[in-house]
Parts: sequence; C-alpha cells; structure tokens
Amino acid sequence: MQELTDNPRTALIAGLALALVLFVLSLLGGTADRWGVLAFLVRSIHVLAAMIWVGLIFFVNFVQLVALSRADAAERDAIHTIIVPAVAWWFRHASTVAVLSGLILLLTTGYLLPSLIYGSSVFMAPARVGVLWVAVLAAVTMWMFVHMYIWPNMQVVLGLRAGDSDAKLAARARVVLFARLNLVLAMPVVVGMIAAAHLY
Repeated sequence: MQELTDNPRTALIAGLALALVLFVLSLLGGTADRWGVLAFLVRSIHVLAAMIWVGLIFFVNFVQLVALSRADAAERDAIHTIIVPAVAWWFRHASTVAVLSGLILLLTTGYLLPSLIYGSSVFMAPARVGVLWVAVLAAVTMWMFVHMYIWPNMQVVLGLRAGDSDAKLAARARVVLFARLNLVLAMPVVVGMIAAAHLY
C-alpha cells in the first residue's frame, strides 16, 4: 500500500490492471467480434487521452496560471522548473494520442471514408454527423493551438529556445491566450462528442 501512495505510476498500473480484468470479464459474456474489440480499445485510449488533455486544460487555466500570477520570482522559477515541463509533456502527448485515436475511430465507425472501409455508404442521421464534425474541427483546432502556439511559446518561457525578457513576456501572453482558447473549446468538444455518440 505504501508503494501505491508513494508512486503515481504504481497507482496507474494498478488502475490499468483492474480495467484489463473488467475488460476480459466483459469479453467472456459478450459476443463482440475482433473489430468490435478493436473499436472498444481505440475508444478507451481516445477517452483516456481526452480525459488527461481536458483535465490538464483545467489545471493549467485554474491552477498553474493562477499560481504563476501570484508567485514571486523564486517561486515562479521553481514552478517553471518542477511543474510546467511535466504538464507540457503530458499536455502535448495526450492531445496527439486523443487526435490520432479519434481519427481511427472516425474510420472504424464510418464517419470517414465509409465506402472504402465498409464497401458501401453508412447511413447516419445528419444532425449526428454535423454535431460530430463540428466537435472534430474544434478538437483539431485545440490540437493545433497546443503544437503551433502553446508549446513553441512555452519553450521560450522555459528557456529551451532563445529569447530575451521581451520575447519571454510576449511568449507568456501567447501561452495564456491559447490556453484560454483551449478552455473555451474544451467543453463544446466534449458535449459534441458525447451528443453524437448518445443522443442520436
């Protein structure tokens, strides 16, 4: 039990092991074919990555940026050294995994290239398709914000790329702006994805 409380990786592995047991038990009583199992696994990866990404969007906006605005120079340096690089790593990679697994889901569920995947078109309610594609567009926009604006500017703030004090100040402002824009889009994306999957 001490190892579980001391190391978050141990807790994550324990959670994944329990999820695997539940998954195997559900297969024993189900009739899913191999494509159904693959779709389930990809959807699980997509949901987990999206949870991490959206959770970090809230953390950055409501905890990290607030702490940085209240911190003095020494505290800000400590936050930039200890917390921000780890958050940025998880943020970038979770966003990429969410988008890539989402692309695979679009293929396996017939939203993208259905004739190529299934050999014929797949009927879906137009409202469902519209809601999903708006959410997909917003999610890809969020991903672009992370990789084209937040991370490059964060590298300047952290000193991983060259920049004087004015460049760092401008980079900080861009990080805050695009972090806020990610926050603005996060909930519509979540609602759109859930609505497309469950309301139609």
